Amino acid sequence: MTLKDYIANLVKIVEENPKYGDLQVVYSKDDEGNGYQGVHYTPTIGMHDFDEGEFTSFNEDPDVDPEDTCDKDDINAICIN
Repeated sequence: MTLKDYIANLVKIVEENPKYGDLQVVYSKDDEGNGYQGVHYTPTIGMHDFDEGEFTSFNEDPDVDPEDTCDKDDINAICIN
């Protein structure tokens, strides 16, 4: 799923039910829904290695532009938690 698709879905949910904008956000720890946790962090731009299942953050310091610390082409994902 792309970030645009994700945002569009969230916007639609809140447009149809504005009170849902005040709900807490949770994530499933696996594809089967074997556990849920709250989302505690703002989204992080970085690189996801889909083969290894690892994520490298490029914006842990809010004063640093991620494009100054890596090749712009390396950024391929946004981590939500």
